[in-house]
Amino acid sequence: MIVRGPLRSRRWVLAGGLGAAGLLAAAGTAAAEYRDRNRPGRLEPAPVAATARVERTTLTEGQVFPGVIRYTEAPPLPGRLAGTLTWLPPEGTVLRPGDVAYRVDDVPVVLLTGATPAFRALVPGLSGPDVRQLEENLARFGYTGFTADRAYTANTAAAVSRWQQRIGAPRTGTVPLGHVIFTAGDVRVGRHTVRLGEQIGAGSPYEVTAGTRSVSFGMEPRYQRLAPVGGPATVLLSGGRQLGGTVAAVVRPTEADGRTTVTVTVPDQAALDGDEADVRLVAQERRDVLAVPVVALVVLDGGRYGVEVVGDGGAVTVVPVETGLFADGKVEIRGAGLAAGTVVSVPAG
Repeated sequence: MIVRGPLRSRRWVLAGGLGAAGLLAAAGTAAAEYRDRNRPGRLEPAPVAATARVERTTLTEGQVFPGVIRYTEAPPLPGRLAGTLTWLPPEGTVLRPGDVAYRVDDVPVVLLTGATPAFRALVPGLSGPDVRQLEENLARFGYTGFTADRAYTANTAAAVSRWQQRIGAPRTGTVPLGHVIFTAGDVRVGRHTVRLGEQIGAGSPYEVTAGTRSVSFGMEPRYQRLAPVGGPATVLLSGGRQLGGTVAAVVRPTEADGRTTVTVTVPDQAALDGDEADVRLVAQERRDVLAVPVVALVVLDGGRYGVEVVGDGGAVTVVPVETGLFADGKVEIRGAGLAAGTVVSVPAG
């Protein structure tokens, strides 16, 4: 340690808010300026010194990006039932599994959950993943008396018949091709593309988006390391509320000067209101560490750093420190005798 007399106004300052790389680059300049100011015969007025306290805190390195809230894109509904379109849900309606997507010749086409598209009529004696999907949906709707496996049995047919009665479909115990559409989840009805009374075949009578909303934003490619797919994100709403989210998609630019588009999904859909939200991405976080303002660092011999601890009566002790994370104008430090509340010297102003 180096012990000095009462605190006097001196400082070779490192610019606040510099990252670790910028700090190292500035160190040589700061030291050179100090040597230059202290050449024999050169006198300059020094600013009045100030102090700050070492604090125990959490430092977070990251970035906040302005984003927009929108419904997630979804593929068109793979409808298969041909005939006259007799009913449509209003635009903006969010359809959930079990809801009627539209009616053809007054026959309901029902939305169900499943990854395997409907490709055949489902009848007793069949087996396969599409049968399992149908049975799993029936079980979620509260129907019993069958096993949700891959086999379409007489018990399955009985449950289908009861379900058909409830939705207003012909009670056949079988599911003709086109009477159900398997999707990944909720869908939101967009612009109608087929009018009532017109003929419909394969495809959907309206545009769709997913029934869930997400937050999208653009970033410069240099920030892409902050947004790994599957990584955490925090959505900052206008009222101050914060929602946990996950980076769901990262679309890189096709041009050299383009921006990367990031989509963040949020489980708490009810809280995700409004049209805009900020997104905070964190590169790293250090919890429960000692920190001081970056400008409290002084350059020591050999490229090391220290802080000036101010004792009783203004006596100053220079304590060498090891630095850690730089964030929000502060730096993590470790040094002998340092604790939360220790008073250190900082530049005035």
